[in-house]
Amino acid sequence: MADQLDTIIGQDTAKRFVRTAIKRDNLYNVLLTGPRGVGKRIFAFALANMLGCPPQSSNFMLVAPIPSTIKEKEEKIHDLLQTYLPDNIVIDLEDRSTILIVQIREVIQRLIHLPSKGAKRVIIILEADRMNDEAANCFLKTLEEPPLDTVFILTSSRPDHLLPTIRSRCRRVPFSYLSRQQIQEIILDSNDPYLLGSPGELMLLEQTDTMSDVCAIIAQCPLSVKAATTIAKEYRKRPLIDLLYPLMLMYRRALYLKLTLVDDNTDTRILREKAEKIPCRTILNVLQALNDHILLLERNPNHFLLLLRILLQLP
Repeated sequence: MADQLDTIIGQDTAKRFVRTAIKRDNLYNVLLTGPRGVGKRIFAFALANMLGCPPQSSNFMLVAPIPSTIKEKEEKIHDLLQTYLPDNIVIDLEDRSTILIVQIREVIQRLIHLPSKGAKRVIIILEADRMNDEAANCFLKTLEEPPLDTVFILTSSRPDHLLPTIRSRCRRVPFSYLSRQQIQEIILDSNDPYLLGSPGELMLLEQTDTMSDVCAIIAQCPLSVKAATTIAKEYRKRPLIDLLYPLMLMYRRALYLKLTLVDDNTDTRILREKAEKIPCRTILNVLQALNDHILLLERNPNHFLLLLRILLQLP
């Protein structure tokens, strides 16, 4: 059996755990946890291949979040799931993407039939914490009494959002951030300027012009009420995370510059000036405020007022 995990860069702890479990024929209900963009999805597919269940196999099943904007979900689920295959290197999840009970019910229906003799059956559930309540409770019943020769591989960037009973029935495999050298092996010429440790996050940032928009906002800070209101109005129909997260990265970068944790010269003049003028404590307070506002997004408050408030706090 080929060791498909050799294709994964980094994550030695996860590799060691899985290889040992396979060698002992003791692999079941695996929960891959860790930050976004560090390889959990690719690892899950590599593990499925090792177990003889590539995506084209009749013994393979895939479950993943479905965007809330898609209507007639049942008819389009199969097509949507193709975007999660390893050929697509980067996945950008819509905020309200959800795993539906109809997806879990389809898995249960297919599990009625036994796999071929001597073969394993693999079910990958990506970002399992996005199961709605109905789907999670339905899945729990199957997880409590897993069918013969069936391996569930779950991934989650937010394991605390999973039902405790689901977590307790899985063997948790932690994933970590990658080093700069490891990231450079994945993304050529990338110097990880924000010290993210996540190649997936870096590639997403490179695909958009978000950072240039954020630089333009920071150049105007501190903002007047009128300027902040104008920006908040522009983002009324856009996901706020697309602004708040890059803002947090930029101020974090300014802090790194101030603490001399980074030493390259790729930063904009405005960011270098911010790093020189703003006290460390002020930057830390802004980072805490941005992080708090990002967490508030999930509670669905008035996003216009939420954004206006944080914009007026930016130094």
